[in-house]
Amino acid sequence: MEVELSSNFLKRARRLSAQEKRKLSECTEWFRRDHRDPKLKTHALTGKLKGLYSFSITYGKRVTYVLVDADTALFTDVGSHDEVYR
Repeated sequence: MEVELSSNFLKRARRLSAQEKRKLSECTEWFRRDHRDPKLKTHALTGKLKGLYSFSITYGKRVTYVLVDADTALFTDVGSHDEVYR
């Protein structure tokens, strides 16, 4: 799967610790191979975030994204549960 990065995602990703950045890189590779990989804990969001999806990079950090088409995802945000689900 192709991955595109929004400006908001890039801004928020710069704030991650070095360890979280390494984990983000690892999870992004898993996502590119299979965005439904169970270790990512991918799920559709509901409510005001309906249409977005999320996966976990650590216990406390999430990435939100939207499927642009069948082969492309746009990462929209990264951060803690409270930060990305606001």
